[in-house]
Amino acid sequence: MAILKSHFVSLFPLLLLLHFPTVSFAQTLFVFGDGLYDAGNKQFLSQNRVDASFPPYGVTVGQATGRWSDGSIVPDYLANFMGIPRISPILQTTADFSHGANFAIADASVLGSPPETMTLSQQVRKFLENKNKWTNQTRSEAIYLIYIGSDDYLNYAKNNPSPSDDQKQAFVDQVITTLKAEIKVVYGSGGRKFAFQNLAPLGCLPAVKQASGNVQECVKLPSEMAALHNKKLLQLLVELSRELNGFQYSFYDFFSSIQNRVIKSKTYTFETGIAACCGTGSINGTDCSAKNVCAKPEEYIFFDGKHLTQEANLQVGHLMWGADPEVIGPNNIRELMVLPLDITVILADIHKAMAAMRPRQSKIESLYDIKKMESEMENHWLYQVDKASSFMI
Repeated sequence: MAILKSHFVSLFPLLLLLHFPTVSFAQTLFVFGDGLYDAGNKQFLSQNRVDASFPPYGVTVGQATGRWSDGSIVPDYLANFMGIPRISPILQTTADFSHGANFAIADASVLGSPPETMTLSQQVRKFLENKNKWTNQTRSEAIYLIYIGSDDYLNYAKNNPSPSDDQKQAFVDQVITTLKAEIKVVYGSGGRKFAFQNLAPLGCLPAVKQASGNVQECVKLPSEMAALHNKKLLQLLVELSRELNGFQYSFYDFFSSIQNRVIKSKTYTFETGIAACCGTGSINGTDCSAKNVCAKPEEYIFFDGKHLTQEANLQVGHLMWGADPEVIGPNNIRELMVLPLDITVILADIHKAMAAMRPRQSKIESLYDIKKMESEMENHWLYQVDKASSFMI
């Protein structure tokens, strides 16, 4: 019985598509976030030198493009998997935005007002200013990809080295409250399909470990804050899916992906998950330049002290696109992009079909209880994030 239930949950998106064969595939991608997703916005906003606009950034693809990596970043791969061109930075005003726009920018945060960047609120405002570039239907069918919060918690941990549990939770609540407000703004402008990459174990970043003076261990507080954030973020998405009609989401456990690769690098094709490819210091945590870059970036998880290599981004992109519910749920992005917008109507029809089957198949009535399955999927995911949050090296 448990095996049948598991198979039904995993096949549920496919059953919906079979029930509703005239679905439209998302052909638009909107990207919000920080340096991990920045496709070049920083170089258009900053008055100072932007390292990502110069080598060795872009070394694997032959040129620096403003991306904080040796090559492609996660949104590039997801756009490719969707069958659309790479999404241009919104501040590149001459670009083609027919398939969406990238609002992410290095050093972005959820709270505060850091210089020469855009907070999440400012990115969303920029989206509102430009939303008429796309039709209402396009905005409703689009994928809204979001990764942000790292800088909030890194700065908090730096300025508050010994916070109480209540203080930690209060700060996480501030971040989540702001996230909720901005998600609702995007929803109010037609957004329905949201894909979240949760935060990495921030204490495992080479820049953070090197600054702590103990490069053999991940720093506890930043990773703990990230884990608290991830748990609250998933709870928020579950809440919004119940509160907002048509709200759909994907939640990728990036925390565990990085955690596993740092600990068991060679299992995932990397030579090291400790040192960065480019930089100075004991594990190359700072000051990436052409003078101190490794020969084979593909052997590293981290390109510089905070950002991933192209190879690591490729692995993340594949996981977000097509991994199973142990890694990303309740839908991966491949499933999310084809889910019908009015899913509540379909669920009602499936309930009716099941009711008609009950006289002949009463023994499996509870197996196909949709509400029960949804609840169990949510509980499974909350358990997974709880489990991840308990990990500290």
